Amino acid sequence: MVIGFFDGQYVDRQACDLAFVRMHQRDPIGDRLHLLFACFGLIAMFGPVTLTEIAFAPLAVFFVVRVFNTFPIWIHGFGQPVVLAAIALAGWMMLTLNWSGDPAHGWGEIAELRWFVLVGLVFPVIEKRMVLIAAMGIGIALAQLAQILDAFDGFGIEPLANLVQNHPGRIAGWWHPVVGGSILVGALGLHLPAMLFGTGRTRFLGIVGSSSAIVGVMATGTRGAWIASVLLVVISVLIGVIIKQLHWQRMLILTIALVVLAMVAAMFIGDGLRDRLDETRTELTEIMDGEYDSYTGLRVKMGQIAFEAGAGHPFVGVGAGGYQSWANRHDPDSGVHAHAHNSLLQIWSTLGIVGVVLWAIVLIAVLVAGWRLWIRDQGSEGFYGLGPTCAILGLILASLTDSVQLNTQTAALLGALAALCPSYRPRLAPEASRSHDNRPIGEYTGMPESVGSSVVGDN
Repeated sequence: MVIGFFDGQYVDRQACDLAFVRMHQRDPIGDRLHLLFACFGLIAMFGPVTLTEIAFAPLAVFFVVRVFNTFPIWIHGFGQPVVLAAIALAGWMMLTLNWSGDPAHGWGEIAELRWFVLVGLVFPVIEKRMVLIAAMGIGIALAQLAQILDAFDGFGIEPLANLVQNHPGRIAGWWHPVVGGSILVGALGLHLPAMLFGTGRTRFLGIVGSSSAIVGVMATGTRGAWIASVLLVVISVLIGVIIKQLHWQRMLILTIALVVLAMVAAMFIGDGLRDRLDETRTELTEIMDGEYDSYTGLRVKMGQIAFEAGAGHPFVGVGAGGYQSWANRHDPDSGVHAHAHNSLLQIWSTLGIVGVVLWAIVLIAVLVAGWRLWIRDQGSEGFYGLGPTCAILGLILASLTDSVQLNTQTAALLGALAALCPSYRPRLAPEASRSHDNRPIGEYTGMPESVGSSVVGDN
């Protein structure tokens, strides 16, 4: 039963296919506009945080405009396992507000789950999944152009320089360096399967995308993202060996290439990178001596406080939004941030074991869905079809040093990636909007042969 939930076996495949056929037959122009708005959102979401907030507003409005033409597709979209799990998590978070020390902040944390609405909003165009993945790649590339502007101070052009933030020694474009580092780990995951396992043009695009993401991660100066990137590459290589898509010779060549790329990037980034490395050594030495006044020291201290809060309230936590208030009550001089900069510790400290289990269900649901979708459609999508799943894995690794579910831009990326990994999507030919005898689907009482043949034996 549990496995069936993660696989979305309760989704009626035949009814879902028929719903798509109905939509295509009733509103072909709406199909194109819906795809346009979805792609716009996936590109714009990588802009400054203000743009991220409104990136999918046109899509949401248009979804409502054509809601009757898409019926009942949105039932299947909003009924995906990851959405149901996110609703359950939101419900538990609301309940924990009863014992939270800061309910107002708790509502803000709950609000970040709104990005899982994208699963339902994007679902009517999920047949064009590769187009959507390409749009996400374009958005990342544009954001990395902002990193170049940041690196060269807008090339001396004031309007261009004003587009980006100024973080001395760190190059993150219009992102905050920590947020940018986490996003770029996800970007690395999006391109990594194509780089490791692809051939021809796919491999070339994967190499370019992965290389730019690695350089971008290093340029942000976010050390947690550096670690997450290394772990992501290692895990991806191991997966490639397991599924027999990567031979040891190719693995060695790619590993050497990544090391050389990192060295070249370090030379170009220069003093900022060396300063971060020197700072890391100094801060680790201070931590060993019991000093936590440094940037890294504060991170360690916040993790310790989160662990103490979770250990004191293991099953229900201190309540959504209550981490900082609990820390200040127990140590007024702690100086902690609003969250613990570690997703697991943050969730355990505020939502307890119940919250940890619900969050695990959310992540497992989307990972299983993405993997199964790629297994089914890899013949038509290739290894870029595995990119969203690998990108989610990258965000999970980034969550070791960043509460990705609470930062608006990383939460938006997680929601968008979940939208690209439904547990089921139809495989319809363009002509499937008409029956085998060329009658509109609304006049046909049975399932068209062109549709029925695509779902026989599918799980």
